[in-house]
Amino acid sequence: MTVQAQKALQVSKRKVIRDFSKCILCGRCRNICPTKAIKFTVKIIGICTHCNLCAEICPVKAIDSFEGKIKQEEFGKLYFNSKSYEERKIKINCVMCMKCYEDCPVKAIKIVDGKLEINKGNAYPSIINCALCSLCAKVCPNGALRFEMNRIKLNPELCTLCGECVKICPTQTMHLKDRYPGGYCVMCGRCIKACPVGALSIKAIAWGGEIL
Repeated sequence: MTVQAQKALQVSKRKVIRDFSKCILCGRCRNICPTKAIKFTVKIIGICTHCNLCAEICPVKAIDSFEGKIKQEEFGKLYFNSKSYEERKIKINCVMCMKCYEDCPVKAIKIVDGKLEINKGNAYPSIINCALCSLCAKVCPNGALRFEMNRIKLNPELCTLCGECVKICPTQTMHLKDRYPGGYCVMCGRCIKACPVGALSIKAIAWGGEIL
């Protein structure tokens, strides 16, 4: 096959790329994704992954945010090796509103002797993004999912919750909610802005047509 023919077979698109040489696997991008297109899992439930949600929702700032505290030399190391993680705790000015306790995505905040504490350690996390392969749109029998403008778009009125999109999803980010599916990337860029170490970016990629 000639070089020209190989180029003609190539497919290109823009997608969110994760640089694991920077990613600390904190899961903050998971928190901010509006469609839950980032699948963040842990082997051990009940251990803080340093996602910063507790600090962001605390009404009295009783938990310090990691904003600006993760040093560049810590990029690429797992979250529990960072100095900001060692310093994360619930301070004495906590008003026990229980917001952090209720909303922690990994249930890492415990009640000990009538006070809230953050349980720390290695939760053995893993993470994967929607690959924007558009297979979910291709198999949708009703056209509820469409690949347009380099993003997946949903028409909830057409969705019958048949689950075909979930079955075909190679990254297993797709899931069914009460009325329509979630887990598809809409290329909003919120995860990129939220990443504390700049591990996410939107880049154009080209390949031979296989699923990436």
